[in-house]
Amino acid sequence: MNLETQLRIADNLKALRITRDLNQAEMADAAGVGRSLYIRYELAKSVPDAEFLFNVANRFGFDMGILFEADRQVFLSHLAASQFCDDELQELMSMFRKLSPVSRGMLLERAIHLLDWDRIRQGNMKVLSDRKGTWKEGIY
Repeated sequence: MNLETQLRIADNLKALRITRDLNQAEMADAAGVGRSLYIRYELAKSVPDAEFLFNVANRFGFDMGILFEADRQVFLSHLAASQFCDDELQELMSMFRKLSPVSRGMLLERAIHLLDWDRIRQGNMKVLSDRKGTWKEGIY
């Protein structure tokens, strides 16, 4: 890894840590490394390995390639988008990334069916709730 890339990753790690309001020990723990090693990564004194970068991206719910982003505004916009993900959504995105393209397509088709089912169910609940109101009023 060249020095420019190493500095970019270090800068992005620090920005990530600050935006998530974590100290260096908490960030190291989230990434699965010791505090001293994390500090070396953040100061660009050591080159982070792929496993570390993957763990950071997976933990915070974004694609690992974002850590290589040179444009600060683009990087921060990705962080902002991933910040609104709760743990369940992050886990779902992590699993989705591991699926083959065929399995991803199947999952998306299933999601469409589930959305339709939820809409029908919500519609039925509204109809039942409306009927209960009219029963109480003596219309039925």
